[in-house]
Amino acid sequence: MLAYRARYEHGQVIPLGEPVIPEGSELIVTILDAAVTESPITKQRKALARFREEIRDCGEAVPDFERVALREVFV
Repeated sequence: MLAYRARYEHGQVIPLGEPVIPEGSELIVTILDAAVTESPITKQRKALARFREEIRDCGEAVPDFERVALREVFV
């Protein structure tokens, strides 16, 4: 028997890492009592920070009007 960690988000089980589960395998799902420590707002802020970092690191010039529009939407 193998055990993999996963999260349940938006009605789906999301495995952590990339486990290889053969097609047709029988699974036992155990729900742990541990609460999610990260709030949705915290997750959104991290995602936006990563998005901004990727935009900065892409090496392409972004017109000023697009930067203003993004700032207004995401701040």
